[in-house]
Amino acid sequence: MSTRQTLYDLYGPTSLLNLQRCIADGKIPTPVELAAVLEANSGEPLPEWFSALVAKSLRGELKKKRGRPKDDKPLAVIRFQLAMGKYHQYLRWLQKRERSLGLKGWSAVRDQDWWTGAPHERAARIATARWLRHINWRAFLNRVSSSQ
Repeated sequence: MSTRQTLYDLYGPTSLLNLQRCIADGKIPTPVELAAVLEANSGEPLPEWFSALVAKSLRGELKKKRGRPKDDKPLAVIRFQLAMGKYHQYLRWLQKRERSLGLKGWSAVRDQDWWTGAPHERAARIATARWLRHINWRAFLNRVSSSQ
């Protein structure tokens, strides 16, 4: 039998190295994941950090952060930044339009659901309708205000 490790052995879902990397990235393993790693590596001596992690899990001290996890996928971050930039452009345009012509709008957009409310609401509705269809315009405004 070959003692040479494959990439799957190093980075597979039951690899100790992969688990250690995930913990370093801030991901807390579930009890099911810990059990799978323990079963897969039971034939060899386990490192001290893994034994401490399993003990913490059994005591109930290993807990995830509360709330919705952050969406750190690069594409999602880029789309949010793009939507936020467009939001500020739309907001400036709507504020300028409100001062000069008013926000009644022309007949093509007057009946649209995103053409209602104050300029900041309209800008958020336009940005989310175009770039972030999966979130509400209010949630978008909350994220914009918390990121500034």
